[in-house]
Amino acid sequence: MDAVNTFIVSKAVKEAGVTVALSGLGGDELFAGYPSFRRAQRLHNMPGLARSVLRSAAVVGKATLSGTVQRNKLWELAQGDGSATDVYRVTRQLFSANQISALLAHPPATAGGTDNITSLDALPSTPDGAGNVVSSTGDVINTVSQLELTGYMANTLLRDTDAMSMAHSLEVRVPFVDVEVARLVLSLPGHWKLNGGRTKPLLADALADVLPAEVLHRSKMGFTLPFEKWMQSRLRDEISSVVQNDAPAKPGALNRGAVSEIWNGFLRSPRSVGWSRPWALYVLNRWCEINGVVN
Repeated sequence: MDAVNTFIVSKAVKEAGVTVALSGLGGDELFAGYPSFRRAQRLHNMPGLARSVLRSAAVVGKATLSGTVQRNKLWELAQGDGSATDVYRVTRQLFSANQISALLAHPPATAGGTDNITSLDALPSTPDGAGNVVSSTGDVINTVSQLELTGYMANTLLRDTDAMSMAHSLEVRVPFVDVEVARLVLSLPGHWKLNGGRTKPLLADALADVLPAEVLHRSKMGFTLPFEKWMQSRLRDEISSVVQNDAPAKPGALNRGAVSEIWNGFLRSPRSVGWSRPWALYVLNRWCEINGVVN
């Protein structure tokens, strides 16, 4: 469901006559460029009593002050255990464990563990140049780095970048993900990467004499296509025809009522649901149809 933007950029780069391009992929993961790093640090530094008060406030807030994706995630973070793995899980998840259970037409017999990462042992470790594992346990920033590198980046960003660029015969190189670079940066104290409240200060300072000022000091910008508008207009009928299919669900399929509820909720209040959730369900349903997995 991701990387349509990478497909479009790769097409433009190839049409400009470029055959090999460099990507900054891995920069945010290694140099603490995502909001998850500061969230994890703040919760890590919070005294136990303050965290208990926050959990209690979250119970009330979740019931009375929810309404947007960001706010719902805020309350879920407040109710969590404050660990780096919990912050990473909540930040990256599309659906909570309860939502996933509701979406399954035939939930598995064993409950629990749907989307929860309980420890770094559950994830691939980052090897150094000699093949030894780089341990980031005990340093909250480097722990989040390892989770980002071996989770979202490895499973989504690297895969999508490779597939979408090669669709246009464009080769994309990712120098930040070089083993030696990752080994070195993961060995540095995590607090260096948040020094001064700037975005990726360690990386910016290392390149201060290379990058022009307008690039070095530009605010962090995402690149998101206008899916929210498209899904309410030109894509609306297509998505509705897939996610609101009335055919009976087969074993392993999604609960069509729960899927429709998310889609209709998006149409009523896009910001409260977010475009990525119904889009992900649409893509999953279409993939299953195309590949004959479920009807």
